[in-house]
Amino acid sequence: MRLSVLSPLLLLPLFVLSLLQTPTFAIKKSYIVYLGEHSHGLQPTSADLDHATNSHYELLGSLVGSPEIAKEKIFYSYTRSINGFAAVLEEEEAAEIAKHPDVVSVFPNKGRELHTTHSWDFMRLERDGIIPYESLWKKARFGKDVIIGSLDTGVWPESKSFRDDGMGPIPSRWRGSCHDHSVNGVRCNRKLIGARYFNKGYAAYAGKLNETFNTARDNEGHGSHTLSTAGGRFVPGANVFGFGNGTAKGGSPSARVAAYKVCWPHINGSGSCFDADVLSGFDYAIHDGVDVISVSLGGEPSDFFDDGLAIGSFHAAKKGISVIASAGNSGPTPSTVSNLAPWMITIGASTLDREFVSYVELGNKKHYLRGSSMARVTLSPRKSYPLISAEHANAANATASDSILCQPGTLDPEKVKGKILVCLRGKNARMDKGKQALLAGAVGMILANDKASGNEIIGDPHVLPATHLNFTDGATVFAYINSTKNPTAYISPAKTELGLKPSPFMASFSSRGPNLIEPSILKPDITAPGVNIIAAFTEAISPSDDDSDKHRITFTTMSGTSMSCPHVSGVVGLLKSLHPHWSPAAIKSAIMTSARTRDNTGKPMVDSDNKIATPFDYGAGHLRPNRAMYPGLVYDLTTDDYLNFLCARGYNQTMIRQFSDKPYTCPKSYSLADFNYPSITVPNLSGSTTVTRKVKNVGSPGTYKARVRSPAGVRVSVNPSTLTFKKICEEKKFEVTFESKSNKQPANYTFGQLIWSDVYLGEHNHGLQPTLADLDHATNSHYELLGSLVGSPEIAKEKIFYSYTRCINGFAAILEEEEAAEVAKHPDVVSVFPNKGRKLQTTRSWDFMGLERDGVIPSDSLWKMSSFGKDVIIGNLDTGVWPESKSFSDENMGPIPSRWRGSCQDHSVNGVRCNRKLIGARYFNKGLAAIVGAKLNDTYETARDHEGHGSHTLSTAGGSFVPGANVFGNGNGTAKGGSPNARVVAYKVCWPPINGNQCSDADIMAGFDYAISDGVDVLSASLGAFPMEFSDDSISIGAFHAVRNGISVVASAGNSGPAPGSVSNVSPWMFTVGASTLDREFISYVELGNQKQLRGSSLASVTLSPKKSYPLISAEDANAANASPSDSILCQPGTLDPQKVKGKILVCLRGVNDRIDKGRQALLAGAVGMILANDNTSGNEVLADPHLLPATHLNFTDGAAVFAYINSTKNPTAYISPVNTELGTKPAPFMASFSSRGPNAIEPSILKPDVTAPGVNIIAAYTEAVSPSEDVSDKRRTPFITMSGTSMSCPHVSGIVGLLKSLHPDWSPAAIKSAIMTSARKRDNTGKPMVDSNNKRATPFDYGAGHVRPNQAMNPGLVYDLTIDDYLNFLCARGYNQGLISGFSDKPYACPKSYSLADFNYPSITVPNLSGSTTVTRKVKNVGSPGTYKARVKSPAGVKVSVNPSTLTFIKIGEEKIFTVTFEPKSNIKQPANYTFGQLIWSDGQHYVRSPLVVNHKQLV
Repeated sequence: MRLSVLSPLLLLPLFVLSLLQTPTFAIKKSYIVYLGEHSHGLQPTSADLDHATNSHYELLGSLVGSPEIAKEKIFYSYTRSINGFAAVLEEEEAAEIAKHPDVVSVFPNKGRELHTTHSWDFMRLERDGIIPYESLWKKARFGKDVIIGSLDTGVWPESKSFRDDGMGPIPSRWRGSCHDHSVNGVRCNRKLIGARYFNKGYAAYAGKLNETFNTARDNEGHGSHTLSTAGGRFVPGANVFGFGNGTAKGGSPSARVAAYKVCWPHINGSGSCFDADVLSGFDYAIHDGVDVISVSLGGEPSDFFDDGLAIGSFHAAKKGISVIASAGNSGPTPSTVSNLAPWMITIGASTLDREFVSYVELGNKKHYLRGSSMARVTLSPRKSYPLISAEHANAANATASDSILCQPGTLDPEKVKGKILVCLRGKNARMDKGKQALLAGAVGMILANDKASGNEIIGDPHVLPATHLNFTDGATVFAYINSTKNPTAYISPAKTELGLKPSPFMASFSSRGPNLIEPSILKPDITAPGVNIIAAFTEAISPSDDDSDKHRITFTTMSGTSMSCPHVSGVVGLLKSLHPHWSPAAIKSAIMTSARTRDNTGKPMVDSDNKIATPFDYGAGHLRPNRAMYPGLVYDLTTDDYLNFLCARGYNQTMIRQFSDKPYTCPKSYSLADFNYPSITVPNLSGSTTVTRKVKNVGSPGTYKARVRSPAGVRVSVNPSTLTFKKICEEKKFEVTFESKSNKQPANYTFGQLIWSDVYLGEHNHGLQPTLADLDHATNSHYELLGSLVGSPEIAKEKIFYSYTRCINGFAAILEEEEAAEVAKHPDVVSVFPNKGRKLQTTRSWDFMGLERDGVIPSDSLWKMSSFGKDVIIGNLDTGVWPESKSFSDENMGPIPSRWRGSCQDHSVNGVRCNRKLIGARYFNKGLAAIVGAKLNDTYETARDHEGHGSHTLSTAGGSFVPGANVFGNGNGTAKGGSPNARVVAYKVCWPPINGNQCSDADIMAGFDYAISDGVDVLSASLGAFPMEFSDDSISIGAFHAVRNGISVVASAGNSGPAPGSVSNVSPWMFTVGASTLDREFISYVELGNQKQLRGSSLASVTLSPKKSYPLISAEDANAANASPSDSILCQPGTLDPQKVKGKILVCLRGVNDRIDKGRQALLAGAVGMILANDNTSGNEVLADPHLLPATHLNFTDGAAVFAYINSTKNPTAYISPVNTELGTKPAPFMASFSSRGPNAIEPSILKPDVTAPGVNIIAAYTEAVSPSEDVSDKRRTPFITMSGTSMSCPHVSGIVGLLKSLHPDWSPAAIKSAIMTSARKRDNTGKPMVDSNNKRATPFDYGAGHVRPNQAMNPGLVYDLTIDDYLNFLCARGYNQGLISGFSDKPYACPKSYSLADFNYPSITVPNLSGSTTVTRKVKNVGSPGTYKARVKSPAGVKVSVNPSTLTFIKIGEEKIFTVTFEPKSNIKQPANYTFGQLIWSDGQHYVRSPLVVNHKQLV
């Protein structure tokens, strides 16, 4: 035992000192002597209690002289459930008693710290005040008659949270009382059924206490806050100074509550809650009959038998009582988490989606910074005040490093008075900083986060106008002060905002793992809301805890793991009520295994620094109460399991016996790896490790399949991987084996997950031509599946709005998160993912690509060879179609191909009428309706295109020849699609934007399902979102099923460039297309007053008076009174001052709002013209838009010249010339800045995009439902328009794919993709390598394999082909397990034992982490004449590349040959720091089959 080892070391110095000085008293401290457990049960008689007390006196008396002396020393006898006592002892006495055979342990009476309601709405127990029928609240009757005890600072009984109106009699099992000896004591009722106080441990440190300490009344507020959060009643109109107004309530509103006051005012940094009092609180709580104990306090991590909380909670757990404890507020430092015993539930803290917002406006008007506050006082409206950093306001006797923290006594009032003071977070309390600022004479305070606190900002009820800024914004304030002579600022009044994103994120203060005491147990267990929590408060003090503050409030906000802990306590109370037979371990398991790890944007949770959070931050994830009520399976634990755990920890037989009510022998072999905890931690993996777990079925019978996401560098296998349960409470064991993948492992912990799961379902088995009976059977199977989980097929029918019954097997439904999680467990379900919103991504092209030459089509053009794509069927997922466009004329077209199974589905009055060209049109809007949450009106019942995007993309892919097409007379010529003789089909899945989303996943999946069934040959999808895992991506899933059926799917790369890693639609079975320019521009010049002429681009239909100069003004100088120059320079709505703008040419900066909208704002402000100047990111990319006023778009360099001219000229003037079309511009193509870039964020070994194609200023068909500017006041209509985006480049490739489908109907989608990729070019029309919009050399991350060349693609010589099995092997290599793979395969599919992504037969070759030598395998198929091909390699920098064999001879068509490519770092040179690029060309002298080589050197040493 720890003290018996340390005590001789303590005695020796005392002995030496006694020889040198006059004798001193031995050091006395209070200790807890722990003896284990009583044998008298939960209902002891008075004789039992007396016997226990006397036994303590006898034991201690045998060592200190007599029972009488012992009686003086002992101040607590734990006589009810816990066996032991607390006494004031000398260190020598403590050491001596520790040796006694009946003593389990002796440890100091340590002081502990307290760990300091929209929450329930955020966690889905209610919805905007409405409680759904499936809510755990209703199922558990709001926790009726569960008894929740709280160890804290007591209770304020007068709070409405503890009123008892309408409550029935106190449960007969309650054995507690209201123990309060003060004059103004706590009076209990039918809600607050118990209150006790424990102060003897505190008195042992503080000395004798006066009578004011003899009460359970809460004089600090912490205990009332936590107890009401756990079990408070419904209290309408709760708010804090008017903020956050709503109905306050606890997690178990109908529970009974009991307060055990164990915490008191702080003593000299020794804490406020002493172990002796805490242990006594546990002892009484267990005896009294509580069901749940909530403990929002803790200290430093310590061994379980030196830890009063661990000991108390062990005894509670033995009696079936759940103990929930806070993780601590020492984050974000690793290994700070406390309350680590596995029998406790340990809670971290994270944010809500609510903030109390108060803005800082700096004097430079360039920054409007968002902060958080609940200050009840405000500054004079819109008045700026002097601003000073507390660092510069230090008192004469204080250092700047202390004063910047606004610590007491560090500020100089002469420097502070009348100013807003900026304080740095840290050391003293946040509200204390405001108090110090006020005392020094500040009119307001800005509290700036330190780096560790990151983005975590907290709304406190400050005593002066104040707001709390995150680290980045705080740094902005300090930078402004340091760069400004007379800095000023204004702090706006606070207001409540809901629905914030992202949330939750981890609070920086929340203590982190790993577990310092037992690393094999993950702690914390879970996270819950703990920031800005509104709950009951004491009226004994002010919210600022300042004596001069006379305000009293009944509710307040607090933040800390103290606040997250009682949230879980309340939920545990609900589960106790719903499942009274469940053990504390089963309840913990249900809560942990149902938790979520994603925020309300669908992305992984982050910490306060925006870094992805890990289980060391949040444990199993964020609490989801509704999901926890039906977890399916639980990991249960008994007291014997906990005793075995202690055995494995090395506790001896004697110690173990004291915890057991019967003799207990440790197992001969018991491993911590077999302890049945719901989380699995392997703290030291070396070679192979196997852990054992056991799950108990607490749901309906069923079969569960294991799904694993392996930690990085680890191979994980589960045996068995399927568990079948026939009855409730049946238990099954399984093993999880962890094996290191290679010798070079990650340097630290890595994380993964294991899911046992009983909606996307995979693929139907009824084929491509299902009968009506097949479709009905599929639909009914969806109702049955969902109905089994939500109550009935009828309820399921109400929830499902799409059944995918044709080719894709699945459904889309409106579900609670908990229901979605339940569906995900079903053994027939492959995956469940949210119905996310996606965005649309937006003809000289064909001449530029060589299909024609100045309007003449050469005999060797792919157009002629493929009969212009005759009778190929191209489907388009987009905004529908304008059927009256001449691009969809069916003149001279023959009958519709007999294989077509689609139709023209349109229920509107002015619906779409199909013909022999436009052979199909369908619309899908139920996913949109689900996002909107309301029924859509009749105008949505149509496939007609009211936005123009769908008509533009569909006509680019397959539009007919239309002579005389132009845009306001510009670009005149014959419009046509890539496959002019193709049949086209419109699948309308995109609608007007709602919160930035236009195309819902549910609608997209439905579009894919119908398109495959209808019989299309090519699918064009100019839409997307951020890159995501293939199994969670509707476009990837839909495309997979299309490719299975021989349909090529072409998709846009996205418009999030030039940021690296932004490319979307990254699955290898899709064809992903970037965007680049044409050699045509619509030119409009700017002539400045200094005679300088600048070349811009425009399609404005109006012009200025010829050669007349007009006054010129920068929008930065034209800001309205209420707008900052940083907003007005962007010409955003409402930011311009008409008096400054009227009659002038306005210069706007590109960014934030649309380009055409900037012109609209300029016109509304009275401008006669607009110059749109690129920002640095957009570089040389200028776009021709149909502006409402004379306007032109300049590149970055020329835009900078305009701004420089304005700033250097007293009366600047300019002129904008009319638009003129210019052809043959050079260089072309170059990459569009908006085009999304690689590398592939999901699978770096697959290069994306695949190719680039024209996507800038593309002329194609348009809707006549809206004007080209989309402005209601704009009455212009045009049948053709220019658009720019990867949305425009995508259908160019779709059209080319259609031509190749027509020419080579036997080629697979992979072969067609290979032909296009390996024939692409990397050089522009000057013969030099392609560049980006900043004139920097472009790379394969910009253009993939290069720019498409249709004519070369028709005869590529060799192709890299792929089958469906190849794609399934790819998924295997990605770590997809058998269950997930089977959902993509129409037959059982076993993953190969060894398959490397390096051998996936993609036309490009990427080595994402080259270290040592890497060999990849490829296979090429001859699709041309017989011949011999030789390999030519241009090696990436720093890499030696060899090809084996380097010569391939083909004798016949269809013959395949395998070769390998070996990459080896060059040893004699310094390696590049990042990716480098090269190429491999196979050539027979006639064909050139080129593959990009991409190598990442990041891992090289």
